[in-house]
Amino acid sequence: METERGIVVELKDGMALVEADAGGGCASCASRGSCALMAGEQKRRLWMANGAGAKPGDMVEFSISARVVAGMSLLLYAMPVALLVCGIAAGAAFAPRFGMEADAGAVLFGVGAFALSFGIIKAFSSTISVRKASRPVMIRVLGTGELAGETVKKGWI
Repeated sequence: METERGIVVELKDGMALVEADAGGGCASCASRGSCALMAGEQKRRLWMANGAGAKPGDMVEFSISARVVAGMSLLLYAMPVALLVCGIAAGAAFAPRFGMEADAGAVLFGVGAFALSFGIIKAFSSTISVRKASRPVMIRVLGTGELAGETVKKGWI
């Protein structure tokens, strides 16, 4: 489990909204600039239990389970490709039954299956985000208020 750092920007019902730079795993990823998770943003906002008693403006250390990161990566990248390929194969096989050419059916079914994958991702993302095991875990407060703000301005996180 890799640790990351961020600044608490909001508290609500025992939860903290933490703004963090792209994680260490993101820094070494070849897809960082085009990642669906990052959507071109340099900062992420993550809700987590405020187990360390942080206040807005505090710099905190947190971790995200490697299992959750791997699972979300599979969901976001492998599922759309798998459904696209399956849709193409199904379209080519079943198109003649609908009076279509195999190529047209492959395109139609492939695009449909690919689009369906985004609905599935949205449904799973909503389900996963409410599970306690999939949330980031706040480990400790590293700095408070002004100190944390100066650290961010100087680029130390």
